Amino acid sequence: MNYKNLTFFTNYFPTDDFISGARAWCFVENPNILWDYCDVPTCSSTEQLSDPACVNTETYYSIDADIASIKNSIDDDVTRSHFLGGIVRLVAHDFMDYDFDEAPHLGQDGCLDWTSPSNTGLETIWCDDCALTKLYNAKYSRISRADFWVIAANSVIRQTSINQELDLKKTYYWGRQDLDSCPGSALRLPTTQGCQDVEGVFLERMGLTWQDAVALLGAHTLGRGNKNFSGHHGTWVPNDKEAQIFDKKYYEELFRRAWFPRDEGTLHQDWTTGNPNSASPKMMLNTDVCLLYDIDSKFPCCSRTNLFDNQGNNRCNTEELSNNECSPYDSSNERFPASQAVRKFLGGAGPNNNNEPFYDAFTIAWFKATTNGLDNLKPIRDKC
Repeated sequence: MNYKNLTFFTNYFPTDDFISGARAWCFVENPNILWDYCDVPTCSSTEQLSDPACVNTETYYSIDADIASIKNSIDDDVTRSHFLGGIVRLVAHDFMDYDFDEAPHLGQDGCLDWTSPSNTGLETIWCDDCALTKLYNAKYSRISRADFWVIAANSVIRQTSINQELDLKKTYYWGRQDLDSCPGSALRLPTTQGCQDVEGVFLERMGLTWQDAVALLGAHTLGRGNKNFSGHHGTWVPNDKEAQIFDKKYYEELFRRAWFPRDEGTLHQDWTTGNPNSASPKMMLNTDVCLLYDIDSKFPCCSRTNLFDNQGNNRCNTEELSNNECSPYDSSNERFPASQAVRKFLGGAGPNNNNEPFYDAFTIAWFKATTNGLDNLKPIRDKC
């Protein structure tokens, strides 16, 4: 299935919540309708049961439990947030090289270009001596790396979501085929320069929508940037403890804080808020800030010029920035849907605990991204 130019897409998995039978249903890209029934052919259960790479419910949740064991064995918040965010980043860097228009299409194939600086840091997540790799080799090598990576990321998302409510099992399909080599695949990954990279990867090559892209970038709520890997340092949320929670905090931080440029004029220019010299800084990338503000038309700028600290100092850090507020998108701008999605994922006008808009949109976007271009995937079975 590929999602370029599609307004809806079909799923073949049985649904516990919607109906006790195995009638097929579809996610529908309609703000008022999340799903509807579809008339589609069913897959052969005999074929699925005879495949040695079959993933059943027991295997899926066994991997989930093993991921939890590794997570719980990590003592400090920095290392744990890096591990959790790193697994999700591993999957994202695998699917973000998909290109509908160019062969090989790539996508979720268990293959990264490990020589590329774009993937620096992931070698601490997947390597011969890494806990995740050892787990795969010891217990789950009968399934593909790509299938395992997605289950591992789904496990992280479930475990770190509020009340562990975001269980993506119902949108999980197996049967991805691994590639042993994918030279140049990292050239398709987004840089951190701005929304032209978001558009190029998510909209143009992957065929997703602005809402999909904004939902997927919400995964930045997990983990942290490390200057020794990406050149960007800090967390997208207030601290490393909160960087272990999968919720809408990323959008709240983006919307409500005074963000201003950091390391301006360098290859690693990004944004920070609060004390720019903090040992544990907060950060946003250009690809984050541009979802809400038109930084192509006005830069440098500060996202909120009306915020002050307890001493009465403007939070934009300099007088120049305090007089130069970033411009929001107007409704005629092609990126306006991105800013609408950010506001939608806030869950309401004031402080609230409503993660449902984000969780619903992320479920759809993650399913699309992890199945893009793959036509022969199969739903989880009760038995294999």
